[in-house]
Amino acid sequence: MSFTVRLMTIDDLAAIEIIQSEAYAGYFLESADVIAQRFNLSPTTTWVAEHDGNVCAYLVGYWSTIGRVNPLNAPFSSIAEPNCLYVHDLALLRSVQGFGLGKRLIRAAAEYAAEHKVKALALLSVQNSKDFWQNVGFAEFFDLEEKQKDNLNTYLDGNNPAFYMVRYF
Repeated sequence: MSFTVRLMTIDDLAAIEIIQSEAYAGYFLESADVIAQRFNLSPTTTWVAEHDGNVCAYLVGYWSTIGRVNPLNAPFSSIAEPNCLYVHDLALLRSVQGFGLGKRLIRAAAEYAAEHKVKALALLSVQNSKDFWQNVGFAEFFDLEEKQKDNLNTYLDGNNPAFYMVRYF
């Protein structure tokens, strides 16, 4: 199966909603308005993958600082001096899982971040995805301030933990 990775456009948002609804439990679903706000904040750090002209996966990132956790469903804010690219969301349709597409999107984000002289990618691992993230070079980051730990806790869903993780370059 062949895929094309490109920057996301505002026209991709309907496809993003479909992918998100397949990939995430209801607790983590974001409204179209929230997704649009995230895209508009940083359109150069959002990518999609297409197969036969149809969007089948996406990665939404934004500039941040290591150790900063945005609460679930809260608006992102611009960072004056970022030191990382925060991977807010990576999701694939089930039909394209197993083809290395997630790794391709992560590679696109990492290459872009390195070009912009930041030192890491950061993210929150939810829905039992920690092993996946560790396999692509991320490690749990434990040095969070109390406020950031509180923000991290907004991602807890029942017995499913959330982990703040970083991949340094």
